[in-house]
Amino acid sequence: MKLRSTVFLGCVLMFGAAVFAQDTPKIEVPVDYSYFRFYPENGNIVSAFSLNGGGAGIAVYLTKWLGVEGDLQGYGSTSRTFTFAPGVVAACPEGCVITAQANLFTYNVGPILKYRAQHFEPFVEALFGGAHSNVFANLFKDCGEVCAARSPSNNAFDFIIGGGVDIPFHEHIAFRPLQVDYVLSRFGNAFTKGNQNQSNFRYLGGIVFRF
Repeated sequence: MKLRSTVFLGCVLMFGAAVFAQDTPKIEVPVDYSYFRFYPENGNIVSAFSLNGGGAGIAVYLTKWLGVEGDLQGYGSTSRTFTFAPGVVAACPEGCVITAQANLFTYNVGPILKYRAQHFEPFVEALFGGAHSNVFANLFKDCGEVCAARSPSNNAFDFIIGGGVDIPFHEHIAFRPLQVDYVLSRFGNAFTKGNQNQSNFRYLGGIVFRF
């Protein structure tokens, strides 16, 4: 009887240890560097430029694979020179050369789906939210008297779809070497000639804290 009890207790402890070892994080907090290739409008009238920044997020997992993620990213101001020929952009009908600063902030939330393997964890995400950039307002301001349009909004809707991979190397820490996303933003104003969709690209990489 004593031997049987000992064996039963050992089996319970082994099962409990296995369950504990297979337990997955309920909350993940990525902290990252981010590169953003910003296309202010799809016709290449306002030339594309690169932004560097970073941010953080939080993902709360409802199951082992499915979670809800919030993401905040910010990109520092950089000065760019834009050249507009006469009649090309409604905001500058006489043509102009403008040097303006541009920043970008994005704030999004949506589902994340992650596959859990022993040495790597690929994931995909689809996030919705908003973007804020002063590029269009600064272009308008620096145009001076030649501008013939009202000051554009700094805020827009955005949508992010993409994915990446995490590499766990500790119970509470993982390395995220790669995350690549397509970012659709909708800044609409005279500089975009009525085309309110901007197709952008971003890369992220950093550390993920897991709880």
